[in-house]
This record gives sequence, structure tokens and C-alpha cells, in this order.
Amino acid sequence: MQSKTLKIIAALLIISAVFMGIIGYKISQQEIQRVENQTTNNNTPATSGSDYVYAQKLLISNKAFSKGEVITAEDIQLIPFPILVEDSYQKAAEVTGKPLEIDLAKGAIIRRSHFEEQSTLAPIIAPGYRGLSVKVTEVSATGGFLKPGDYVDVIFAAKASKETQEKSMTRRILRNVKVLAFGEAIEADSGQIVDESGSKSAKANDKDSGKRSRSAVLEVALDDVNMLILAEERGDLRLSAVGDADLAAALEADPSAEASDEEDKATFIREVTGLKPPAPPKSVYVYNGDSVETIRVPK
Repeated sequence: MQSKTLKIIAALLIISAVFMGIIGYKISQQEIQRVENQTTNNNTPATSGSDYVYAQKLLISNKAFSKGEVITAEDIQLIPFPILVEDSYQKAAEVTGKPLEIDLAKGAIIRRSHFEEQSTLAPIIAPGYRGLSVKVTEVSATGGFLKPGDYVDVIFAAKASKETQEKSMTRRILRNVKVLAFGEAIEADSGQIVDESGSKSAKANDKDSGKRSRSAVLEVALDDVNMLILAEERGDLRLSAVGDADLAAALEADPSAEASDEEDKATFIREVTGLKPPAPPKSVYVYNGDSVETIRVPK
């Protein structure tokens, strides 16, 4: 009886061992398959954007762009990128149809700063100078024919007042001043005239000409800025165009040599009218004791 019981127990143990072995084998095969699949995915070379495992994708340019060009869908592509770039774009719809404000190289990441309006005056102002705007009219600005890049003398005119010792006068206060901008046109690095819309032309059209302008931006030495502001506040300014010959001579001259005061002396109204000031009226002095009375004798 005991031997029969032992045989039954032994058979059950064998069956249990076989069953557990089958279960363990299946579990191990599933784990091996999972590891193989993961290894295959990691070692497979990426052939398209969808095969990359990078978390983000960025827009880059397919060609080089110049300032003012408009981006189209064909000019850009979305690629996976290992790191996140600040101010970048992830959707083509966010940039298509927008004009660029700066040049863009081929393959460059497209950023928000590429569409932000850039300063137009600052890059062309020489060191030690400032860009200062003055009010002008067609008459005061040489008939409106000035263009950015021209040079002018600034003439100050004032009517009689206490500040001018009750005399109307005019005087050249600045010479050989460069015009940086005139109306809607501004001097570009290339020497062309660029209007506010970004289009370039060798000559500005009538819409952008000085004939419709009301201001001019001059490149003024830092020491002369305050004087020019006061001159505009207290009188009228005229811009006198400088010819090429005089400008070339001025550029060849020693820059350290100071201008003669005689060249920029003030001109008073009597020099325009040619009239001499009237002679002072004759006076008769009447003495009465300790007092003296002055009587003016008319002519």
C-alpha cells in the first residue's frame, strides 16, 4: 500500500515538473522575442523622418534666402533634431507666406528672429555720430531732389529777436553732413535706395521722393547734436546740397583742420537789403541847475 502511494506521488511530481518547465520555456521565449525586437529597432538605420526617435522636429531652409523673400512650403522641410532650439518653429504653416527680415543660409534652422523687423539706421551710422531728423519742406530741402547718401550744408535762419540782438540773420552752422534717410527712403549698404516696403531701386519713385517728404535724417557729429536741435527750435533750417567737386575736396582735406570762422560768419538783414543803419538823431542837452534834460531833434 505504501509503495503504491509513493508511485502516485512520484508521478504527480513528474507531471508538475513537466508542466512548470513548459510554462517557464514559454515565458523565456517571450522575453527573448521582446529583447530582439527592441535591439532591431535601435540598430535599424533611419531612412525617413518618421524612423527617428528624437522627441522634436524643427523647420530648416532648403535654399539660401535674401532679405525680403517670402518663404513657401517648398522652400522648407521638417527634420528631427536632437535638441530643442529656442525660438524655432515646428509647423510649416507658421512661416509660409512670411517675408524674411534678414538673409538666411541654406540648411539654417528657421527662427522667430528671422521675421522680426531689424534696425535700418543703426548699421549705417558712423562711430561718433548720431542720426538726427529735421523737419523739411520741398523748398527747404533743395526742391525735394535730395537722396540718401547726398551731403548737405545746414543753414540756420532766424527773425529778429532778443536772442539775435533784434536782428534778422542767417548762418551756416554745419557743413558736409551726410543724408542717411529722406522721406521713406533710406541709404542701404549697397548704395541703393530702399523704401519702407523693402523693395530696392536705383532711383526712388515719386511716391518715395523728397517732394512728399516732411523729414530728413542727418548724420550729425555727437558734439553738434545739441546745436542743431536748438537751431531748429529757434529758427528755420535749410539744407544746401554739396556738389561732388566740393565734397571730394573736403574729403581730401586734413580732417583735423578747423573751418574758418570767416566762411561761416552770420549774415544780417542789412547785408541783404543794402541799407545802412540810420544815423542817430541829434540831441540838445539843456542844463537846469544840477539837472540835465536831453531833447532829440528830429530831421
